[in-house]
Amino acid sequence: MRLLTLGITGRTTLLLLLVAAAVSVVAGAALRREEAQAERALLEARAGAIAEALEHSLTEAMTEHRPDTMAAILGAVGRAGGVAGVALADAQGRVRLRAGEGPERLGLGPSLRWTDARLTVTRPVENAASCRGCHGEQAVNGALHVSLDVSGLGPRLAASTVRMAALVGLALAAVSLAVVLVLRTTLVAPLRHLSRFAEALGRGDLAARPPDAPGEAGALAGALRRMAEEVQRTHAELESRVQERTAKLAEALDEATAAREARAADLQRLQAILDSMVDGVIFIDAEDRVALVNKAGRALRNLTDGAGRPIKDCHPKASHGMLDRVLGYLRRGDDAGPAHSIIKEREGRFETTYAPVAGAGGGYLGTVMVIRDITERRTLERRLLDAERLSGLGQMSAQVAHELRNPLNAIDGAAQYLRRRFEGDAEVAEYSGLIGDEVQRVNRFISELLEISRPAEPHLAPVAVNRLLKEAAQKAALARGLPAGAVRLELAPDLPVLDVDAPMVTDALVNLLANAFDAGGAEPPTLVSRFEASGGEGTIVVEVQDRGCGIPADQLDEVLRPFVTTKATGTGLGLVVVTRAVEQHRARFALRRREGGGTVAAIRFPVRRLVEAAAGSEVDA
Repeated sequence: MRLLTLGITGRTTLLLLLVAAAVSVVAGAALRREEAQAERALLEARAGAIAEALEHSLTEAMTEHRPDTMAAILGAVGRAGGVAGVALADAQGRVRLRAGEGPERLGLGPSLRWTDARLTVTRPVENAASCRGCHGEQAVNGALHVSLDVSGLGPRLAASTVRMAALVGLALAAVSLAVVLVLRTTLVAPLRHLSRFAEALGRGDLAARPPDAPGEAGALAGALRRMAEEVQRTHAELESRVQERTAKLAEALDEATAAREARAADLQRLQAILDSMVDGVIFIDAEDRVALVNKAGRALRNLTDGAGRPIKDCHPKASHGMLDRVLGYLRRGDDAGPAHSIIKEREGRFETTYAPVAGAGGGYLGTVMVIRDITERRTLERRLLDAERLSGLGQMSAQVAHELRNPLNAIDGAAQYLRRRFEGDAEVAEYSGLIGDEVQRVNRFISELLEISRPAEPHLAPVAVNRLLKEAAQKAALARGLPAGAVRLELAPDLPVLDVDAPMVTDALVNLLANAFDAGGAEPPTLVSRFEASGGEGTIVVEVQDRGCGIPADQLDEVLRPFVTTKATGTGLGLVVVTRAVEQHRARFALRRREGGGTVAAIRFPVRRLVEAAAGSEVDA
């Protein structure tokens, strides 16, 4: 990466220097090899010449039988420059004469051997013709050994190689410098101008043009100039087209934005219209997902996240099979499918209607699901029916009361007379008491009939709720001959004051406590009060709880109707009296099964002041 940042001049210089270095190394190695071969050849020739001269000189001395001369010749040669040693061996290879260094024995064959410091030449002495008289007919009478000192050959060759390589390198460096200067003048400067032109063009300066240059750089500059002119012309055309297209796109975007805003406004109006509906409305698309839902639909089907969820998520798993069949009927346009179904929920009844939605071409777009709360309608229907029954009862209740009470009073009087007349008679006392109890029971029934047929208007006054509950508990216990504290009380402290008709509410509570006592169970009935701040000004909840056998779940609504009872001797009017009293106070009354067994009768009084308290009046806690 650093090499790429040097520029063409630097890279060329570096490349030429590398080539020069490589050539110098190669040339030096070649010269060293050639010179080494020449030097070795010279040394080998010298060693051979010395050996040949020694052979002639020694042959003459041996012929004349002058051993001293032979020793002198060897000593003179051994002292010569560059000679490390000479030796003469006999026909058995034993060294007889030596000057300088040499071995103890010599081979009789010719040899030439090199080491780093020595050149050794062994040559046989073949002078049989001259020495036949002394040595007989042997062809070889001995051997000569010549050793030359060649230790200075390596440094001398290295110095020579360095000199030659330096000369070659200098020559190549001079050539490289000349090439670099030529490149700098003819190529680098034009390329720099072209580079500045390219940078200006890259910055968007389409008016920039490259300068003229000689040679190939000039041809390149001309081509780039024509390219810049073409780019400038094309850019102008494209800019004109882009402006035209931009104007069209802006216009289309404005139209699309206006259409989208109109659709959004229409959707908001549609959503607002749907949210204002009491009935729940859900639109299911062709993929069986909730595409649109109003406020009531979200509440009824627990769609707090709004649209986007599969429709099955807001149906019980047990109904998924029926839901698939209904949607299949609607998707196929098959009228054989059910038009609607009534679904019973925990706190009401709802009628759900499904209707297919078709597009302009008749294709299936989805299904509209309308959920209508028919709880109030069913309640009104039931109340109307009960009112009709009570209306007929009211027309005859006064006549019945008049016709029955006179005979009942006479019967009760006769029973009392018999009890006094036959005082002490156990059988008379028993039957007269039974007659009195039955008369009282019929009288209570007549009173309930009259109370239902002529409901009194409540006289509202501020009342402390817990005090009212304590009085009702005492009355209910004492009416059954039980201690005043027989009813368990779980009363919340600091409850708000209510405007109620105290006698009417007390009678309703006594009625509920009487039912709780009749239900029996292992525990006495419990009277509970608490405050719930669940909206508005809050609600005071009063509950009568028992541990009896409980009312069956399918009869919790039915027992609130006139003349419907689960008791063997009940009239079926007690809870009607309670319901009338609760409704006149704009409260709510409901029954539910108690966990672990038993029944809970709950009255929910909204906290609202209907009557202004008189100045200076106090409400007892």
